[in-house]
Amino acid sequence: MREIVIPGVGPKIPVLGFGCSGLTGTNRKDAVHLLETAFGAGVRHFDVARYYGYGEAEGILGTLVKTHRSEMTITTKFGIQPPRRTSAVGIAIKAARRFVQFLPPARRFVQRRANVLVKSGAFGVSDARQSLETSLRELSTDHVDFYLLHDYAVAGHLSAELLRFLENAVTSGKIRYFGLATGIDNILRGLESQPELCNVVQFENSVLARNTKRLPRQASNQLVITHGSLGASYRSVVAFLKANRDAAKQWSAKLGVDCSNNDMIAALMLNYAVEANPNGLVLFSSKSSARVTKNIQSALDSDLSTAQVDLFEHLVEQDSVPLIP
Repeated sequence: MREIVIPGVGPKIPVLGFGCSGLTGTNRKDAVHLLETAFGAGVRHFDVARYYGYGEAEGILGTLVKTHRSEMTITTKFGIQPPRRTSAVGIAIKAARRFVQFLPPARRFVQRRANVLVKSGAFGVSDARQSLETSLRELSTDHVDFYLLHDYAVAGHLSAELLRFLENAVTSGKIRYFGLATGIDNILRGLESQPELCNVVQFENSVLARNTKRLPRQASNQLVITHGSLGASYRSVVAFLKANRDAAKQWSAKLGVDCSNNDMIAALMLNYAVEANPNGLVLFSSKSSARVTKNIQSALDSDLSTAQVDLFEHLVEQDSVPLIP
């Protein structure tokens, strides 16, 4: 099994982590089952944020944390505040979710309307303190392993008060590490001008968005967490191969695997993400328990060789597979 060691965090943990941004896309019972499936299949790192599920995702993850805290690591984030919980807001969110279930194409419209209620850029000390205390309560834990600034824009001078708060939170044991979860351009600016915020960096990386290659060599001391290894990139590769049967046959012959099989494409893409971030963590998410199990097995106990994964990356680049938003 592929594992890494993170100083000060504990024993080795598997390289694959589960992203909880979509937990509230189903009912609570199914969401908890999804988490239990991921844990049972070998995942020990779970990524969430105060904002996910408009404030509900941490509480769902907390159900798993209550019984497995010593066996897992947790990332949560602050800086994007969900709507304040009121009965009216709760009713509106539930109604919107039902609407999307019956009419999936309306998802983006509903998200845009809901985002009006969300406060971004909440990086004041009081925001960070309140968010952390709420996260700890919702997660049913006394500490989080990684506390990240969510979509932080690196510009100007870092607030000395915010840095002091984060350092004190480490000293008091409420968090183990703090860092940035944002776009790769902000990560690069942060590494250059605000390195004290970059002990942990989290950003998108996939075979179609090869952002780990943009990191400077001196970033090797940071813990790198990547997300987006599947998602839009997976849909783009699958769509390309479906529309280009000859390419699918050529890839299959060269790689020695069936590239018309979507499970194989997912396995290749997850293994690429792990190979591209050999000393860090790779996040994925799914709302299907069966898919969760397959993805975990394909990455943690892979039958694919490094040579096959490298060749897959070359074929994607050679054929200029487009990323479909």
